[in-house]
Amino acid sequence: MRLENGEGSILGAPLIRDWTTVREGRQIPVETRTEMGLEVRLGHESSYTIVEESTIPTGWREASQVIQQSPGSVVILGDVDSGKSSLCTLLANECVDHGLRVAVIDGDVGQADIGPPTTISASKLDGYIFSLQDLTPYTSLFMGDTSPSSVSDKLLRGLARLKRDVIHRSDVLLVNTDGWVQGDEALRYKAKLLDELQPDLVLGISSDGELDSLLELQRSASLKLARSSRARTRSREERKKAREYGYRRFLRNATRVRVRLGDARLRRFNSQQRQLRLNHDEDLRGVLAGLLDEKERLISIGRVERIANGLLSLTTALGERPAIVELGAVVLSPSFEEIGLEA
Repeated sequence: MRLENGEGSILGAPLIRDWTTVREGRQIPVETRTEMGLEVRLGHESSYTIVEESTIPTGWREASQVIQQSPGSVVILGDVDSGKSSLCTLLANECVDHGLRVAVIDGDVGQADIGPPTTISASKLDGYIFSLQDLTPYTSLFMGDTSPSSVSDKLLRGLARLKRDVIHRSDVLLVNTDGWVQGDEALRYKAKLLDELQPDLVLGISSDGELDSLLELQRSASLKLARSSRARTRSREERKKAREYGYRRFLRNATRVRVRLGDARLRRFNSQQRQLRLNHDEDLRGVLAGLLDEKERLISIGRVERIANGLLSLTTALGERPAIVELGAVVLSPSFEEIGLEA
């Protein structure tokens, strides 16, 4: 779609006359208070709906005003597909509109927007965005799995590190979290996360009271927000397709690269070993790997093709030699489709 005449906005960002694409499985609200001409081209099974009222809950805008008046660090909590990324985008744009320096941490390893799936990332806004995917990673860390429950301790350490990296470079820090909130284990993890990050404000998008006990126990200020009436829960297959899009986005123009194992440390994502010892019959073909620098920051992801004769062969968009190669849990096909998990 693109603007032909009049004025409109997407989550607080002014519409422009260039084409904006909404990819499969996503939806975005386009708003106008006046007459607006919009050219729309629909892809396969795509659609649009015209509604008279705003689809952005009033509480979201009220939370934005609170943040503008008292800038600081904000953690956003909510169930799967509850609208966390949309809320984060709206808050970021409205804070930028008021002249605040904004940074975003994407802590959702399964449905990562800023970096590839299996990673967490921090970024800084240079202007308005229509989606968190418009942001370029400032720092990314490889977690190795798409399930937060499998890497919860590593996630806590990583998110704390990202906060230290960007907190002094921003007036407002927005931390977008994963959708793991159902069950006691999930709530214990989120409580640890809030204790680790010590935010100035916690925003919880809740529809069935699943976050009530967590928000009530917080020492930080907190606000309970409603889901958008237009929020749509995606199927497991749609979420898988979204992750595969994420792998391809960061493996675009990838080539075959060889890394000499004597020049880089090899380890598993869930192990503290400095150097992995491989079994001779171990087949690692297709395993997603994180290629890290000396400070354990992500340089690129890659798909393992072969390990033999002291050489690791990968398909990657790597621009520099890694100091560390970390093997993840996800197994990808040559076309970067998820086909399994490493035990």
